[in-house]
Amino acid sequence: MNRWRLLSVVCVMLLAVVGWGVAFSEDVIKVGVMFSLTGTGAPTGKVQKDGALLAIKEVNEAGGIKIGDKVYKVEAVVRDDETKPDVAVRRVREFVEEGIRLMVLGTFAHVTTAVNEQILDGSAMVIASNSIEEKVFRKENKAPYFLTSQGAVDAIGRMTAEYVIKTFNPKYVIACLPDYAYGHGVAVGLKQVYEKHPDIKLEFIWTPVGTPDFTSYILKIIESKPDVVQMGQWGTDAIEILKQSYELGLSKHTKIFFNAIVASLAAGIPPEALDGVTLGMWLYHDLSILKDKDPATYENAERIRKAWMEEYNDVPDVMAAYAYMAMKELLRGIQLAQSTDPAKVYQALMENPEFMGFKGPAWWRPDGRPFYKYAYFIGIGKGADKRADKWDYAEIIEAFETEALCLPLEEMGYK
Repeated sequence: MNRWRLLSVVCVMLLAVVGWGVAFSEDVIKVGVMFSLTGTGAPTGKVQKDGALLAIKEVNEAGGIKIGDKVYKVEAVVRDDETKPDVAVRRVREFVEEGIRLMVLGTFAHVTTAVNEQILDGSAMVIASNSIEEKVFRKENKAPYFLTSQGAVDAIGRMTAEYVIKTFNPKYVIACLPDYAYGHGVAVGLKQVYEKHPDIKLEFIWTPVGTPDFTSYILKIIESKPDVVQMGQWGTDAIEILKQSYELGLSKHTKIFFNAIVASLAAGIPPEALDGVTLGMWLYHDLSILKDKDPATYENAERIRKAWMEEYNDVPDVMAAYAYMAMKELLRGIQLAQSTDPAKVYQALMENPEFMGFKGPAWWRPDGRPFYKYAYFIGIGKGADKRADKWDYAEIIEAFETEALCLPLEEMGYK
């Protein structure tokens, strides 16, 4: 071991000792909260922050966290990653230097991926609340105490491809995706399914992050005449491409399937631009589709939805719900472990993997992501005349139960 590596290990050990005192200062457990509060991810990051803070409020109002004979309140230390990987890495270092080694974060995939690389040394435990490329969860790539409450973007590709094939029976599909980690991961999942259907032509169109004008891409789709176009932009790019697709009449030429919509994005899209668009989503705030099929899941989702409405006068966005679940699980881990040590909190969740999330029963896998009974939801976008209120942007038509959510553990390097 060279002297620099030795120095790094010593520093981590010292931070562990010093950090214990900081994290528990003044009868308070401090946890890091970091999302994209500015930059391209801001529309989503702001509601993710709200989700994490509501989870903390509920735990505090229920009495806090009891460790030994002492009860602690939880305090969030909030930071902005500015939708930039280098900023996120710097903020994580700041958290660790301040003794805050437990964090909930993540709005954009490439930013969260950079955080995973930063904590490969085990200096912190992170529960990300966004989806990232599946390769990050492989045993050789995943940081020892890294998890995500959402999962892999590759799964979006697999699940949406399954639905498109069984529902629309296409012969020609164009995948119009953002040219960064999120889009690349979705592409991997799409290929995994479409390669099993050689009679279907799959073509990719890539759009740079922050594209202000999607006209050339949309016109190319119109000229190509696919049966279905699967779109997957994120943040402000998602808002713009759907608005511009409506303005250019794309739906008159092909079926539009938008891979992953959330309320914070839908709020910025004119209702007429969503009308009739088939929408994939990790979650929707109204799970009435499960009211008779699974009353326990429906009632739990309603409890969270009502709490959210009372706190923010709004419905919980998909990404906000995953941030809420991530923080709830982090705090459950602290309680179970009776500690804020990253290794102990992580191990506590692995040994007690089952939990009830917003979207129903789930359990943690050894690769750091949960398997949800209800993997994905499919909806149809509503125009203004079909909406009961401003939040009613889709009609949910299917709660997807599928093994496509996660690859087998053996394929991820776990035995």
